Amino acid sequence: MGLDTSHDAWHGPYSSFNEFRVAIHAALGGAPTTQDLSDAWEAGRYNDQSVPINVLMNHSDCDGEIAAKDCGPLADAMEALLPKLSNAPDEYLSVRSKAKRFIVGLRDAAEANEPVDFH
Repeated sequence: MGLDTSHDAWHGPYSSFNEFRVAIHAALGGAPTTQDLSDAWEAGRYNDQSVPINVLMNHSDCDGEIAAKDCGPLADAMEALLPKLSNAPDEYLSVRSKAKRFIVGLRDAAEANEPVDFH
C-alpha cells in the first residue's frame, strides 16, 4: 500500500513520500529530519498556500489533489530546488530523480488543465 497520484507524478510508499518532503524541507533551509519537518508543520511554516512550494509541503500524503492552477507554479518552485536535492546514482534513491518525475507530472497536469489527484 502506498501513495499513487495521477499524471504519473508519484508512485511509492507513504514513507518514501515523507522522506521526499523531508529532503525538500532541508533544501528550503530546514534540518533533514522528520522531526524538524513536523515541527515546521506545527509552527505553520507551510500554511501560506499562496507560496507555491507550500502547496506540496502542506498537502495530505494520502488523498486530495493539487489544483490545476497550482501545478505550473509548483513545478517552477521545485525546479528551482533541483540543484539542492541529492542525486544518488541509483534512481530509486535519488531525491532529484523523484522531484523531476513529480515536476513532469505537474507539467502534464497543468497542460491538460487537470489536478494531480492523490489516492
